Amino acid sequence: MRPQLTRAHGIPTTPPTTHRPAGPNAAGRPRLRRALASLATLALTLTAVLATSEAPAQAVGFVRECKAYSVACISFSGYAGTSVWGYPVSSSGNNCVNYVAYRLRKNGVAQQSAMGNAGSWATNAKRRGFLVNRTPAIGSIAQWNYGSVYAPTYGHVGYVEEVTSSYIVVSDSAWSGYSSRMKLSVGDRNWPSNFIHFKDQGYQPPPSGTFIKVRETGQAFRLVGRAPVFISTWTGFGGTKPTFLVSSTTLPKLPLRPANGTFIRGAQRGEVYQIVGGAPVFVSSWIPVGGAKPYVTVDQLAIDRAGSASPYNHLLYRPADGALIKAGPTGATYKVLAGHPTLVAPSTGAMVVDPAAVSHAGDTSAIRWTHLLSRR
Repeated sequence: MRPQLTRAHGIPTTPPTTHRPAGPNAAGRPRLRRALASLATLALTLTAVLATSEAPAQAVGFVRECKAYSVACISFSGYAGTSVWGYPVSSSGNNCVNYVAYRLRKNGVAQQSAMGNAGSWATNAKRRGFLVNRTPAIGSIAQWNYGSVYAPTYGHVGYVEEVTSSYIVVSDSAWSGYSSRMKLSVGDRNWPSNFIHFKDQGYQPPPSGTFIKVRETGQAFRLVGRAPVFISTWTGFGGTKPTFLVSSTTLPKLPLRPANGTFIRGAQRGEVYQIVGGAPVFVSSWIPVGGAKPYVTVDQLAIDRAGSASPYNHLLYRPADGALIKAGPTGATYKVLAGHPTLVAPSTGAMVVDPAAVSHAGDTSAIRWTHLLSRR
């Protein structure tokens, strides 16, 4: 007889046995049958639970890189859990359609209200004239249909952050209360049903100061602005820090070097430098550069080995040729040529630097001064 589910607990039950024990071991057989029946009941119970679960099917090609019952996993985008274009949010600020609406609005897409449940988004987007296909792109919306393995009931939508030849990364939000970032391999059964191309974008890195790690190599960097600066050791940072994973395909899409005028601080020696022509120039005092400035703490070795082979090539050792610097707010103006500050006529485009860095140019008594060669 096929087991029936009781209404009270949903536990499969079996009819009592009518077989009469016989033979010398008859006394132990009822206990054995009861034990076997219990095991069968447990197996059927587990089968029923797994069969009715709406959780995404976990496969080798599906990795949840971040999951939080808050908006923590998607806050890097600036999302704070407030309603966009009339879409509701749960008590934790989450809802898949509201989150992608936020990302679309941020990308400059015109208001797209009343798109319905996530499972209807592909159909409704087509009706509104947007391209819908099976090809992922950064900035596109990953969409799961009704009845999909990942989201069988209401469907789902998420934002495509990264695209490689073998996997994509999607950030998403769920009405049930969580936010996440997931890596999906090509061919995985949880792969999105469609990709909606409202307004595709280039890769948008997390905020400056974020620690990132490359999935394929395990190399760690810290973002200075949008540029990655290599971390050889966590010494000076108070131990290993949480990292935001990126692909080896994404890393080259980031700016090679920090923007001029950015300030960094070496973690191990506490020295502050100003980025000039892609290189760190020592700052002995905040006064000549207009007072204290925000800075990002980086691995000191990235400064000391600047300009050497990858992964230390995200800083130059000396400013690029043609960089204009001014020794303090009222000092002389120089053009850097082959690492040497060369005196030139005053220019409004010169970057104000600590005059001590100029006066000590070429001084080999301390490595901090060697990012400029002697004056000419």
